[in-house]
Amino acid sequence: MKRSIYSVIAGLVLAASALFLVYNSRTAIQPVEAAPMVVPTTTVLVTTEAIAFGQPIKADFVKEVSWPEDAVPEGIIQDRAMLNNGDQGVRIAIRSFVAGEPLLKSKVSGFGEKPTLSRKVSDELRAFSIRINDVSGVAGFLLPGDAVDIQLTRQIGRNKKNLVTDVIIQNVSVLGIDQLASEETENPVVARTATVEVTPEQAQKLALAQQLGSLSLMLRNYTDVADAEVKRVTVGDLTNDGPKKAAKNDGIYVRVRKGTDVKSTRVPK
Repeated sequence: MKRSIYSVIAGLVLAASALFLVYNSRTAIQPVEAAPMVVPTTTVLVTTEAIAFGQPIKADFVKEVSWPEDAVPEGIIQDRAMLNNGDQGVRIAIRSFVAGEPLLKSKVSGFGEKPTLSRKVSDELRAFSIRINDVSGVAGFLLPGDAVDIQLTRQIGRNKKNLVTDVIIQNVSVLGIDQLASEETENPVVARTATVEVTPEQAQKLALAQQLGSLSLMLRNYTDVADAEVKRVTVGDLTNDGPKKAAKNDGIYVRVRKGTDVKSTRVPK
């Protein structure tokens, strides 16, 4: 009897030992969760809504957000004090903003400054105005911010039939239409001038081209930035008027001579 009791007790001890070992082994192999990575942040200002070119930047147009320190854009405004108007006048947007965009110094004017067109011209580029009308200006559908190709139609020599058209510049930005420079406008207008952003050399070409003939603009798709392969178009290209190819001289010809008279007759094969 006692031996049976001892056997039961020994079995219980062995079972408890086995459970203890299993529990410890499972605990030992459980993966240790890594501590969450702490990313250093700083406070920056972003826009709460879209801001158009020339629009005053009001206090409720911006908000403070946390931004990773190693991803802060260069020239960002981080302090509301830098927008405090005080007695110095209002700061305006010299480039358009979208909602949630970081407020960059390069896109904001100084205190009390005006939204002049010169602030929209990129470094090393120039603004040049072209005379246009309802046809050459794409029927009034051009708006600031569009991209265009510019072509020149002119007469070569004194013959009015010797008209040619060349694409002289491709993919330039429209800065303004007449005196409208805001890219936020939604209503196209029929204008008399279009101001484009070009290099100094391109501006020289346009000045000369306006003296030689008429300039017209071609509106591009906003995603199409590659230069297209173009060639000069002449009046002959409009009607396929060109040198006629001689008919192929196929067949058998028989010459019949009568005295000094020679006649050639084609004989079908």
